Amino acid sequence: MVCGEIGAPARVAAMENVVSSPGVFVDAVLRAAAEAPPADLIDLRVGPYWVVVQTSLGAGMASALRSEDHLHGSKPIGSAGELHQRTPLELSDLLRSDSPPESAVGLAAANALLGTTAENLRDEKALAILRERGRGQKVAMIGRFPFADGLREDCDQLWVFERGLNRRQEDFGEEAMEQLLPQADVVAVTATTLLNQTLPTVLAGVRPDAFVMLLGPSTPLTPALFRFGFDVLCGTVVVDPEAVLRAVEQGAVTSQITGVRRVCLWK
Repeated sequence: MVCGEIGAPARVAAMENVVSSPGVFVDAVLRAAAEAPPADLIDLRVGPYWVVVQTSLGAGMASALRSEDHLHGSKPIGSAGELHQRTPLELSDLLRSDSPPESAVGLAAANALLGTTAENLRDEKALAILRERGRGQKVAMIGRFPFADGLREDCDQLWVFERGLNRRQEDFGEEAMEQLLPQADVVAVTATTLLNQTLPTVLAGVRPDAFVMLLGPSTPLTPALFRFGFDVLCGTVVVDPEAVLRAVEQGAVTSQITGVRRVCLWK
């Protein structure tokens, strides 16, 4: 089997497994994180757009998805002010939370641990892969990425699905996935689907022979995800934690964050 390929029967079985039990995806990430060497928590920052967890082994990031629940008196991060008392592994278990901001802390902690054990990473950008794989193809993008408009000219069709504030008039909502996703030759999925719990819905509509990517700084870089049908994982490795911590607490968006490597892990 060449790099990036997966058999259709195996992909179908993997997709059905996720849809029937959505928690298996989170379980796979947490099991992989638990295999990292023991680590101490050094710092944790929750900025307006990103969460960063720094450990004695390295640092990890996740999108700080905000919930409007906090406007009505609830607590998006239940133990805010006390998280520094936990170990990175204990923090990673927050990925199971139903609150997106709290789950983001858990994913950042898991990514900090996974980044220390990741092997066979390539210095490669998701856009380059999308241009190559999507040329003349039907491409579905789950989550609007900044490079979406530039990618459109390379594709036969580009369908962008967006539910957040970045949604444009031409973008599609979740209601259109059932019709359009099975037509896509290439599917690029934002890793924030892990946090807003929409990943099972996405995977359920993917065609068995489609090329599937998980991308964004929130992406867990672990081979454990390949069993769910992904062909490549495109994420971020933090190489300068201080620079990333400073940028995040000052409200930086992705393009403003330095001190990281954009990498890919292929099946």
